[in-house]
Amino acid sequence: MNSNLLKVGKTITAYFSASAIPMALNLMTTPLIAMNMSPEDFAIVGYFTSFVPLLSPLVSFYFLHYFLIRFYECNESERLELKAAVFKLLIYYSAIATLFCFLGVWGYIAVFNKEIQFDVFPYLPLALLSMPLTGLYSLELTDYKMQKDSRSYFRLSVVSGVLSTVAVVVMVVVLKMQAFGKLLAPLLINLAVFLYLLLKHRNLLKIKVSKGYVGAMFKFCWPLAAAAMLGYFTNGFDKTYLESVGNVTEYGYYCVAVSMATYLQAFAIAIANTFQPDIFEAIAAHDNRKFFSVCGIQLGLLSMVVICFILLCPLIVRILTAGRYMDSVSYTRILSIATVTSALQYNVHSFTIAKGYPKLSLWAALIGSGLVILAMSFAVNHWTFSGGAWMVSLSFIIFSLVNVVLLMIVSGRSRVQGFIRSLFH
Repeated sequence: MNSNLLKVGKTITAYFSASAIPMALNLMTTPLIAMNMSPEDFAIVGYFTSFVPLLSPLVSFYFLHYFLIRFYECNESERLELKAAVFKLLIYYSAIATLFCFLGVWGYIAVFNKEIQFDVFPYLPLALLSMPLTGLYSLELTDYKMQKDSRSYFRLSVVSGVLSTVAVVVMVVVLKMQAFGKLLAPLLINLAVFLYLLLKHRNLLKIKVSKGYVGAMFKFCWPLAAAAMLGYFTNGFDKTYLESVGNVTEYGYYCVAVSMATYLQAFAIAIANTFQPDIFEAIAAHDNRKFFSVCGIQLGLLSMVVICFILLCPLIVRILTAGRYMDSVSYTRILSIATVTSALQYNVHSFTIAKGYPKLSLWAALIGSGLVILAMSFAVNHWTFSGGAWMVSLSFIIFSLVNVVLLMIVSGRSRVQGFIRSLFH
Protein backbone atom coordinates (compact mmCIF):
# COMPACT_ATOMS: atom_id res chain seq x y z
CA MET A 1 0.00 0.00 0.00
CA ASN A 2 2.81 2.39 0.97
CA SER A 3 4.74 1.54 -2.20
CA ASN A 4 1.65 2.29 -4.31
CA LEU A 5 1.16 5.62 -2.57
CA LEU A 6 4.82 6.45 -3.10
CA LYS A 7 4.54 5.58 -6.79
CA VAL A 8 1.44 7.76 -7.20
CA GLY A 9 3.17 10.57 -5.34
CA LYS A 10 6.19 10.40 -7.65
CA THR A 11 3.97 10.38 -10.71
CA ILE A 12 1.99 13.40 -9.49
CA THR A 13 5.25 15.20 -8.75
CA ALA A 14 6.61 14.49 -12.23
CA TYR A 15 3.45 15.63 -14.00
CA PHE A 16 3.03 18.62 -11.71
CA SER A 17 6.67 19.64 -12.21
CA ALA A 18 6.21 19.38 -15.98
CA SER A 19 3.57 22.08 -15.70
CA ALA A 20 4.91 23.90 -12.65
CA ILE A 21 8.37 24.74 -13.98
CA PRO A 22 7.15 26.53 -17.14
CA MET A 23 4.33 28.04 -15.08
CA ALA A 24 6.78 29.37 -12.48
CA LEU A 25 8.83 31.00 -15.22
CA ASN A 26 5.63 32.31 -16.78
CA LEU A 27 4.53 33.72 -13.43
CA MET A 28 7.82 35.53 -12.99
CA THR A 29 7.54 37.12 -16.43
CA THR A 30 3.81 37.93 -16.29
CA PRO A 31 4.34 41.32 -14.57
CA LEU A 32 6.74 42.27 -17.37
CA ILE A 33 4.13 41.29 -19.96
CA ALA A 34 1.42 43.25 -18.11
CA MET A 35 3.60 46.37 -18.02
CA ASN A 36 4.22 46.16 -21.77
CA MET A 37 0.68 45.41 -22.94
CA SER A 38 -2.39 47.64 -22.73
CA PRO A 39 -5.96 46.49 -22.07
CA GLU A 40 -6.51 46.87 -25.81
CA ASP A 41 -3.64 44.46 -26.53
CA PHE A 42 -5.11 41.89 -24.15
CA ALA A 43 -8.48 42.43 -25.83
CA ILE A 44 -7.00 41.73 -29.28
CA VAL A 45 -5.30 38.53 -28.13
CA GLY A 46 -8.40 37.44 -26.22
CA TYR A 47 -10.79 37.99 -29.11
CA PHE A 48 -8.86 36.22 -31.86
CA THR A 49 -7.84 33.28 -29.66
CA SER A 50 -11.49 32.89 -28.62
CA PHE A 51 -12.10 31.06 -31.92
CA VAL A 52 -9.49 28.39 -31.15
CA PRO A 53 -11.72 26.27 -28.82
CA LEU A 54 -14.34 26.19 -31.57
CA LEU A 55 -11.98 25.23 -34.39
CA SER A 56 -9.24 23.11 -32.80
CA PRO A 57 -11.50 20.01 -32.46
CA LEU A 58 -12.15 20.22 -36.19
CA VAL A 59 -8.41 20.47 -36.84
CA SER A 60 -7.37 17.63 -34.51
CA PHE A 61 -10.67 15.78 -35.09
CA TYR A 62 -10.36 13.98 -31.75
CA PHE A 63 -7.86 11.51 -33.18
CA LEU A 64 -6.02 11.54 -29.85
CA HIS A 65 -9.14 10.33 -28.05
CA TYR A 66 -9.32 7.40 -30.44
CA PHE A 67 -5.66 6.72 -29.61
CA LEU A 68 -6.52 6.77 -25.89
CA ILE A 69 -9.49 4.45 -26.22
CA ARG A 70 -7.68 1.89 -28.40
CA PHE A 71 -4.32 1.99 -26.59
CA TYR A 72 -5.02 -0.78 -24.08
CA GLU A 73 -6.84 -2.88 -26.67
CA CYS A 74 -3.85 -3.15 -29.03
CA ASN A 75 -0.67 -5.21 -29.01
CA GLU A 76 2.69 -3.60 -29.83
CA SER A 77 2.45 -3.89 -33.64
CA GLU A 78 -1.14 -2.65 -33.66
CA ARG A 79 -0.17 0.31 -31.50
CA LEU A 80 2.53 1.25 -33.99
CA GLU A 81 0.01 1.24 -36.84
CA LEU A 82 -2.43 3.20 -34.67
CA LYS A 83 0.19 5.82 -33.87
CA ALA A 84 1.23 6.05 -37.53
CA ALA A 85 -2.36 6.65 -38.62
CA VAL A 86 -2.90 9.37 -36.02
CA PHE A 87 0.53 10.89 -36.82
CA LYS A 88 -0.26 11.22 -40.52
CA LEU A 89 -3.75 12.58 -39.99
CA LEU A 90 -2.46 15.22 -37.56
CA ILE A 91 -0.19 16.46 -40.34
CA TYR A 92 -2.13 16.23 -43.60
CA TYR A 93 -5.74 16.44 -42.52
CA SER A 94 -5.04 19.14 -39.90
CA ALA A 95 -3.32 21.39 -42.45
CA ILE A 96 -6.29 21.25 -44.83
CA ALA A 97 -8.80 21.74 -42.03
CA THR A 98 -6.93 24.82 -40.76
CA LEU A 99 -7.16 26.47 -44.16
CA PHE A 100 -10.93 26.03 -44.23
CA CYS A 101 -11.20 27.25 -40.64
CA PHE A 102 -9.31 30.44 -41.47
CA LEU A 103 -11.52 31.14 -44.48
CA GLY A 104 -14.62 30.45 -42.39
CA VAL A 105 -13.71 32.86 -39.56
CA TRP A 106 -12.59 35.51 -42.03
CA GLY A 107 -15.92 35.21 -43.82
CA TYR A 108 -17.86 35.33 -40.52
CA ILE A 109 -16.16 38.56 -39.47
CA ALA A 110 -16.60 40.12 -42.91
CA VAL A 111 -20.32 39.31 -43.05
CA PHE A 112 -21.62 39.23 -39.48
CA ASN A 113 -19.17 41.33 -37.47
CA LYS A 114 -18.31 44.23 -39.75
CA GLU A 115 -18.08 46.63 -36.80
CA ILE A 116 -15.30 44.68 -35.11
CA GLN A 117 -12.99 47.04 -33.25
CA PHE A 118 -9.76 45.19 -34.13
CA ASP A 119 -7.76 44.63 -37.33
CA VAL A 120 -8.20 41.11 -38.68
CA PHE A 121 -4.71 40.96 -40.18
CA PRO A 122 -2.19 39.90 -39.03
CA TYR A 123 -3.83 38.79 -35.77
CA LEU A 124 -6.28 36.17 -37.07
CA PRO A 125 -3.68 34.14 -39.03
CA LEU A 126 -1.29 34.22 -36.07
CA ALA A 127 -4.00 32.97 -33.71
CA LEU A 128 -5.15 30.10 -35.94
CA LEU A 129 -1.93 28.82 -37.50
CA SER A 130 -0.74 27.37 -34.20
CA MET A 131 -3.59 24.83 -34.21
CA PRO A 132 -2.17 22.28 -36.70
CA LEU A 133 1.32 22.64 -35.23
CA THR A 134 0.36 21.32 -31.79
CA GLY A 135 -1.01 17.97 -32.94
CA LEU A 136 2.25 16.00 -32.95
CA TYR A 137 3.23 17.53 -29.61
CA SER A 138 -0.05 16.40 -28.05
CA LEU A 139 0.32 12.92 -29.56
CA GLU A 140 3.82 12.58 -28.13
CA LEU A 141 2.67 13.61 -24.65
CA THR A 142 -0.35 11.31 -24.85
CA ASP A 143 1.87 8.38 -25.80
CA TYR A 144 4.14 9.11 -22.84
CA LYS A 145 1.16 9.27 -20.48
CA MET A 146 -0.36 6.01 -21.60
CA GLN A 147 3.00 4.27 -21.28
CA LYS A 148 3.35 5.95 -17.87
CA ASP A 149 6.68 7.41 -18.97
CA SER A 150 6.46 10.50 -16.77
CA ARG A 151 10.18 11.27 -17.17
CA SER A 152 9.96 11.76 -20.95
CA TYR A 153 6.69 13.65 -20.52
CA PHE A 154 8.47 15.94 -18.06
CA ARG A 155 11.38 16.68 -20.41
CA LEU A 156 9.26 17.52 -23.45
CA SER A 157 6.76 19.62 -21.49
CA VAL A 158 9.40 21.64 -19.68
CA VAL A 159 11.51 22.38 -22.75
CA SER A 160 8.49 23.42 -24.80
CA GLY A 161 6.99 25.49 -21.99
CA VAL A 162 10.22 27.30 -21.15
CA LEU A 163 10.95 28.12 -24.79
CA SER A 164 7.42 29.51 -25.25
CA THR A 165 7.74 31.76 -22.21
CA VAL A 166 11.16 33.04 -23.22
CA ALA A 167 9.90 33.75 -26.75
CA VAL A 168 6.97 35.78 -25.42
CA VAL A 169 9.28 37.87 -23.23
CA VAL A 170 11.61 38.55 -26.15
CA MET A 171 8.76 39.50 -28.48
CA VAL A 172 6.71 41.61 -26.05
CA VAL A 173 9.19 43.03 -23.53
CA VAL A 174 12.43 43.29 -25.51
CA LEU A 175 11.17 43.93 -29.03
CA LYS A 176 7.99 45.81 -27.89
CA MET A 177 5.75 43.94 -30.35
CA GLN A 178 2.75 43.93 -27.96
CA ALA A 179 -0.27 41.92 -29.18
CA PHE A 180 1.51 40.91 -32.38
CA GLY A 181 4.45 39.50 -30.43
CA LYS A 182 2.16 37.76 -27.91
CA LEU A 183 0.61 35.79 -30.78
CA LEU A 184 3.76 35.31 -32.86
CA ALA A 185 5.94 33.84 -30.08
CA PRO A 186 3.96 30.62 -29.44
CA LEU A 187 3.51 30.13 -33.18
CA LEU A 188 7.28 30.06 -33.71
CA ILE A 189 7.91 27.66 -30.81
CA ASN A 190 5.09 25.36 -31.90
CA LEU A 191 6.60 25.27 -35.38
CA ALA A 192 10.03 24.35 -33.97
CA VAL A 193 8.60 21.52 -31.82
CA PHE A 194 6.51 20.29 -34.76
CA LEU A 195 9.56 20.04 -37.01
CA TYR A 196 11.56 18.28 -34.29
CA LEU A 197 8.88 15.62 -33.76
CA LEU A 198 8.37 15.23 -37.49
CA LEU A 199 12.05 14.39 -37.92
CA LYS A 200 12.14 12.20 -34.81
CA HIS A 201 9.22 10.03 -35.95
CA ARG A 202 9.66 10.28 -39.72
CA ASN A 203 9.65 6.47 -39.85
CA LEU A 204 5.92 6.59 -39.04
CA LEU A 205 5.33 8.22 -42.42
CA LYS A 206 6.58 5.04 -44.11
CA ILE A 207 4.07 2.76 -42.38
CA LYS A 208 1.12 1.99 -44.62
CA VAL A 209 -2.30 2.51 -43.13
CA SER A 210 -5.34 1.08 -44.89
CA LYS A 211 -8.14 3.36 -46.01
CA GLY A 212 -10.57 1.19 -44.10
CA TYR A 213 -8.61 1.80 -40.90
CA VAL A 214 -8.67 5.57 -41.44
CA GLY A 215 -12.35 5.40 -42.35
CA ALA A 216 -13.10 3.63 -39.08
CA MET A 217 -11.26 6.38 -37.21
CA PHE A 218 -13.28 9.12 -38.90
CA LYS A 219 -16.51 7.24 -38.26
CA PHE A 220 -15.69 6.96 -34.57
CA CYS A 221 -14.30 10.48 -34.18
CA TRP A 222 -16.72 12.71 -36.08
CA PRO A 223 -19.39 12.78 -33.35
CA LEU A 224 -16.67 13.50 -30.79
CA ALA A 225 -15.18 16.29 -32.89
CA ALA A 226 -18.60 17.83 -33.45
CA ALA A 227 -19.39 17.59 -29.74
CA ALA A 228 -15.99 19.08 -28.85
CA MET A 229 -16.58 21.99 -31.23
CA LEU A 230 -19.78 22.66 -29.33
CA GLY A 231 -17.57 22.78 -26.25
CA TYR A 232 -16.73 26.24 -27.58
CA PHE A 233 -19.84 27.36 -25.74
CA THR A 234 -18.10 26.53 -22.46
CA ASN A 235 -14.70 27.95 -23.45
CA GLY A 236 -14.33 30.79 -25.94
CA PHE A 237 -17.91 31.78 -26.66
CA ASP A 238 -17.85 34.21 -23.72
CA LYS A 239 -14.95 36.19 -25.20
CA THR A 240 -16.47 36.24 -28.67
CA TYR A 241 -19.87 37.30 -27.32
CA LEU A 242 -18.57 39.91 -24.85
CA GLU A 243 -16.69 41.77 -27.60
CA SER A 244 -20.09 42.98 -28.79
CA VAL A 245 -20.64 44.82 -25.49
CA GLY A 246 -18.36 47.51 -26.92
CA ASN A 247 -16.29 48.42 -23.84
CA VAL A 248 -12.79 47.57 -25.08
CA THR A 249 -11.02 48.51 -21.84
CA GLU A 250 -13.31 46.41 -19.61
CA TYR A 251 -13.12 43.63 -22.17
CA GLY A 252 -9.34 43.80 -21.81
CA TYR A 253 -9.67 43.40 -18.02
CA TYR A 254 -11.91 40.39 -18.59
CA CYS A 255 -9.34 38.82 -20.92
CA VAL A 256 -6.66 39.39 -18.27
CA ALA A 257 -8.90 37.53 -15.80
CA VAL A 258 -9.18 34.64 -18.24
CA SER A 259 -5.39 34.43 -18.46
CA MET A 260 -5.06 34.62 -14.66
CA ALA A 261 -7.56 31.79 -14.18
CA THR A 262 -5.69 29.59 -16.65
CA TYR A 263 -2.76 29.35 -14.23
CA LEU A 264 -4.92 26.93 -12.29
CA GLN A 265 -4.78 24.63 -15.29
CA ALA A 266 -1.22 23.69 -14.34
CA PHE A 267 -2.59 22.01 -11.23
CA ALA A 268 -5.58 20.62 -13.10
CA ILE A 269 -3.40 19.13 -15.85
CA ALA A 270 -0.99 17.58 -13.35
CA ILE A 271 -3.82 15.96 -11.40
CA ALA A 272 -5.70 14.88 -14.55
CA ASN A 273 -2.58 13.38 -16.14
CA THR A 274 -1.92 11.38 -12.99
CA PHE A 275 -5.38 9.83 -12.83
CA GLN A 276 -6.29 9.71 -16.55
CA PRO A 277 -4.79 6.23 -17.22
CA ASP A 278 -6.59 4.86 -14.13
CA ILE A 279 -9.88 6.40 -15.26
CA PHE A 280 -9.69 4.87 -18.74
CA GLU A 281 -8.49 1.57 -17.34
CA ALA A 282 -11.44 1.48 -14.92
CA ILE A 283 -13.88 2.26 -17.73
CA ALA A 284 -12.36 -0.42 -19.98
CA ALA A 285 -12.70 -2.96 -17.12
CA HIS A 286 -16.29 -1.82 -16.42
CA ASP A 287 -15.22 -1.07 -12.85
CA ASN A 288 -17.67 1.73 -12.03
CA ARG A 289 -16.71 1.81 -8.35
CA LYS A 290 -13.07 2.50 -9.18
CA PHE A 291 -14.08 5.07 -11.81
CA PHE A 292 -16.18 7.11 -9.37
CA SER A 293 -13.57 6.75 -6.64
CA VAL A 294 -10.77 8.09 -8.85
CA CYS A 295 -12.96 10.93 -10.16
CA GLY A 296 -13.91 11.87 -6.59
CA ILE A 297 -10.27 12.11 -5.51
CA GLN A 298 -9.42 14.17 -8.60
CA LEU A 299 -12.27 16.66 -8.07
CA GLY A 300 -11.54 16.91 -4.34
CA LEU A 301 -7.91 17.85 -4.95
CA LEU A 302 -8.92 20.41 -7.56
CA SER A 303 -11.52 21.95 -5.25
CA MET A 304 -8.96 22.53 -2.50
CA VAL A 305 -6.60 24.24 -4.95
CA VAL A 306 -9.38 26.48 -6.29
CA ILE A 307 -10.53 27.54 -2.80
CA CYS A 308 -6.98 28.60 -1.92
CA PHE A 309 -6.72 30.49 -5.22
CA ILE A 310 -9.97 32.38 -4.62
CA LEU A 311 -8.87 33.46 -1.13
CA LEU A 312 -5.50 34.70 -2.38
CA CYS A 313 -6.80 36.10 -5.67
CA PRO A 314 -6.32 39.86 -4.96
CA LEU A 315 -2.72 39.30 -3.92
CA ILE A 316 -2.04 37.00 -6.87
CA VAL A 317 -3.45 39.46 -9.43
CA ARG A 318 -1.61 42.38 -7.83
CA ILE A 319 1.71 40.56 -8.07
CA LEU A 320 1.20 39.09 -11.54
CA THR A 321 0.01 42.30 -13.17
CA ALA A 322 2.25 44.70 -11.23
CA GLY A 323 -0.92 46.21 -9.76
CA ARG A 324 -2.16 47.42 -13.17
CA TYR A 325 -5.18 45.13 -13.58
CA MET A 326 -6.84 44.89 -10.16
CA ASP A 327 -10.23 45.43 -11.82
CA SER A 328 -9.94 41.87 -13.12
CA VAL A 329 -9.98 40.26 -9.63
CA SER A 330 -13.75 39.70 -9.44
CA TYR A 331 -13.80 38.09 -12.89
CA THR A 332 -10.78 35.91 -12.04
CA ARG A 333 -12.46 34.52 -8.91
CA ILE A 334 -15.57 33.55 -10.82
CA LEU A 335 -13.67 32.01 -13.73
CA SER A 336 -11.47 29.93 -11.43
CA ILE A 337 -14.49 27.82 -10.47
CA ALA A 338 -14.50 26.49 -14.04
CA THR A 339 -11.36 24.49 -13.20
CA VAL A 340 -13.50 22.12 -11.10
CA THR A 341 -16.65 22.15 -13.23
CA SER A 342 -14.68 21.51 -16.44
CA ALA A 343 -12.99 18.49 -14.86
CA LEU A 344 -16.42 17.16 -13.87
CA GLN A 345 -17.73 17.61 -17.39
CA TYR A 346 -14.66 15.95 -18.93
CA ASN A 347 -15.05 12.87 -16.74
CA VAL A 348 -18.74 12.54 -17.59
CA HIS A 349 -17.86 12.93 -21.28
CA SER A 350 -15.07 10.31 -21.08
CA PHE A 351 -17.38 7.86 -19.34
CA THR A 352 -20.02 8.32 -22.05
CA ILE A 353 -17.53 7.77 -24.88
CA ALA A 354 -15.90 4.74 -23.30
CA LYS A 355 -19.32 3.16 -22.78
CA GLY A 356 -19.81 3.32 -26.55
CA TYR A 357 -22.15 6.32 -26.88
CA PRO A 358 -20.26 8.88 -29.02
CA LYS A 359 -23.46 10.13 -30.66
CA LEU A 360 -25.10 10.56 -27.26
CA SER A 361 -22.21 12.86 -26.37
CA LEU A 362 -22.95 14.86 -29.51
CA TRP A 363 -26.63 15.19 -28.62
CA ALA A 364 -25.70 16.27 -25.10
CA ALA A 365 -23.42 18.95 -26.56
CA LEU A 366 -26.11 20.16 -28.97
CA ILE A 367 -28.73 20.50 -26.24
CA GLY A 368 -26.24 21.97 -23.77
CA SER A 369 -25.01 24.52 -26.34
CA GLY A 370 -28.54 25.74 -26.97
CA LEU A 371 -29.13 26.19 -23.26
CA VAL A 372 -25.82 28.01 -22.79
CA ILE A 373 -26.52 30.42 -25.69
CA LEU A 374 -29.87 31.35 -24.15
CA ALA A 375 -28.40 31.68 -20.66
CA MET A 376 -25.38 33.69 -21.87
CA SER A 377 -27.60 36.23 -23.58
CA PHE A 378 -29.67 36.66 -20.41
CA ALA A 379 -26.62 36.83 -18.11
CA VAL A 380 -24.70 39.36 -20.21
CA ASN A 381 -27.75 41.57 -20.72
CA HIS A 382 -28.27 41.76 -16.94
CA TRP A 383 -24.73 41.56 -15.51
CA THR A 384 -22.45 42.18 -18.55
CA PHE A 385 -18.94 40.84 -17.94
CA SER A 386 -19.70 39.29 -14.52
CA GLY A 387 -22.63 37.46 -16.09
CA GLY A 388 -20.36 36.15 -18.83
CA ALA A 389 -17.83 34.90 -16.26
CA TRP A 390 -20.50 33.06 -14.26
CA MET A 391 -21.83 31.43 -17.40
CA VAL A 392 -18.37 30.02 -18.20
CA SER A 393 -18.25 28.17 -14.88
CA LEU A 394 -21.90 27.10 -14.95
CA SER A 395 -21.85 26.02 -18.59
CA PHE A 396 -19.81 22.90 -17.73
CA ILE A 397 -22.45 21.91 -15.18
CA ILE A 398 -25.19 22.41 -17.77
CA PHE A 399 -23.35 20.13 -20.22
CA SER A 400 -22.73 17.53 -17.49
CA LEU A 401 -26.37 17.44 -16.37
CA VAL A 402 -27.65 17.07 -19.93
CA ASN A 403 -25.15 14.27 -20.55
CA VAL A 404 -26.13 12.43 -17.35
CA VAL A 405 -29.86 12.72 -18.10
CA LEU A 406 -29.36 11.30 -21.60
CA LEU A 407 -27.22 8.48 -20.19
CA MET A 408 -29.98 7.62 -17.71
CA ILE A 409 -32.55 7.58 -20.50
CA VAL A 410 -30.42 5.32 -22.72
CA SER A 411 -29.47 3.07 -19.81
CA GLY A 412 -33.09 2.76 -18.69
CA ARG A 413 -34.22 1.94 -22.21
CA SER A 414 -31.56 -0.77 -22.50
CA ARG A 415 -32.69 -2.39 -19.25
CA VAL A 416 -36.33 -2.35 -20.38
CA GLN A 417 -35.41 -3.92 -23.72
CA GLY A 418 -33.32 -6.56 -21.97
CA PHE A 419 -36.21 -7.40 -19.65
CA ILE A 420 -38.64 -7.78 -22.57
CA ARG A 421 -36.20 -10.03 -24.46
CA SER A 422 -35.78 -12.20 -21.34
CA LEU A 423 -39.53 -12.88 -21.31
CA PHE A 424 -39.29 -14.64 -24.69
CA HIS A 425 -36.18 -16.72 -24.00
